Amino acid sequence: MARSASAVMAALALTVLTGCDSTQQQAARARLKAMRFIASGSPTVVRRGSSDVSVSGVALLRGPGGDAIAVRLRSSATHPLNDLPISVGVLARGGHHIYLNAAANVYYFKTHIASIGARGALTWVFTTSRDLPASSKPFAVVGARPTVPATRVSALPRIEVAPVHAGATGSRVQVLVTNASAVPQYELQVYAIGLARGRDVAAGRATISHLGTGSSQTLDLTMLGGAGATSIELEALPTMFQ
Repeated sequence: MARSASAVMAALALTVLTGCDSTQQQAARARLKAMRFIASGSPTVVRRGSSDVSVSGVALLRGPGGDAIAVRLRSSATHPLNDLPISVGVLARGGHHIYLNAAANVYYFKTHIASIGARGALTWVFTTSRDLPASSKPFAVVGARPTVPATRVSALPRIEVAPVHAGATGSRVQVLVTNASAVPQYELQVYAIGLARGRDVAAGRATISHLGTGSSQTLDLTMLGGAGATSIELEALPTMFQ
C-alpha cells in the first residue's frame, strides 16, 4: 500500500534536529527516514542472494512467548553496506518457501539489515508471535542492492552495547547501549543472542527510537527460544551514517 504524502511529512517531522549538525546533514537523515518509511509500505521478497553478504547460519528458536530466527551473516565487501533487504521464512513440505516477513507494511528493520561493516560479521534477529511447527526448517536470503541509497562512509558509527549484569542469560536481558559516535541514531537496532555449547538457543530484539551523540540508554530485551543459554552475544546496528 502506498504511503500518503501526509504520512511521509509526519515521518519527516519526527526527525529530531540537535547538536552542531549542518542543515545538510539533518536534511539527509530526514530523507533517509522518509525513504525507509515509504519502502515499508511495499512487500519485501528476496529470491536471489547477494554475492557480498553470505548467510553462514540460520537457527529457528521456538519458545512459549514467540519464535525467533537468528541469521548469522558475513560480508566480504571492503566497505560498509546498509539497508540490504532480507527474506526469512521456513520450508514447508515439498520444499515450498513460506515467507514470514514478505507482507506490505511490515516494520522496515524486520525486512532489512540496517548495516554491516567492511568484512564484518553479525547476527540479525527476526521475531514473530506466529507459532511455527517444531519440524520447520528456517531459511534466509539477503538481497544484493540496498533499498535506499548506499552509504559512502569508510567506517560505521561506533555503537557500544554491554549487558548491565555480566553473564545475564535469562528470559530477559538488560543491556546498556551507548552512542560513541558523532552521528545521532534513529530506530537503532539492538539484538541479543543466547548461546549454549556454541549453538544459538534464544534471541531477542529491541529498537531505540533516538540515541543522541554521547548518550546512553538501558534496554530490556525479551529472549525468545529455549532455556539453558550460558553466554550472550550482543549487536547494535547503526541506522544513520553521517
